Amino acid sequence: MAGDFIHKILKTLLGKASSQAPEQKVTMTQQMEALLPSAVSDRRIDVRFAVRTPCHYELVEGPDSRTALVRGKAYSLNISAEGILLLLDRKPEHRQLVAIHNPALQRQQTVPLFEVRWTTQLPAGASQERYLAGCHLTFGRFPYFLLQRNHLDQNISGLSL
Repeated sequence: MAGDFIHKILKTLLGKASSQAPEQKVTMTQQMEALLPSAVSDRRIDVRFAVRTPCHYELVEGPDSRTALVRGKAYSLNISAEGILLLLDRKPEHRQLVAIHNPALQRQQTVPLFEVRWTTQLPAGASQERYLAGCHLTFGRFPYFLLQRNHLDQNISGLSL
């Protein structure tokens, strides 16, 4: 009985889907622009450099004495003087603090602390959920000297997503 009801709903939905306008081809750029929050369009225009390196992160959970750290692996996509774009395996909350451990970018023992400014889930299709997170430096030193000495791949400031 319940199975028949579900099949009727699915047939109704399929009928509505087929009666809609013909499907348009959508480019990856258009998909990414649709996914990115409006805060991204309001961001500061800093010089950004492609990094593309794996790193480890620690998300700070909880504002009080019961603070916990959630550890995971990420991929740094680009950096600027005051921020970093990360590809994460979990969704951080807005304004959540994240510590980045990236040996390719930092030689010192201090760990930079970032605040998550925006996140967006990547389109479905991957076996695991992935999230882009734009983060702003809130504490610590960030190796901007690498940018000035051209140790990173390329300036990507003029590129759009």
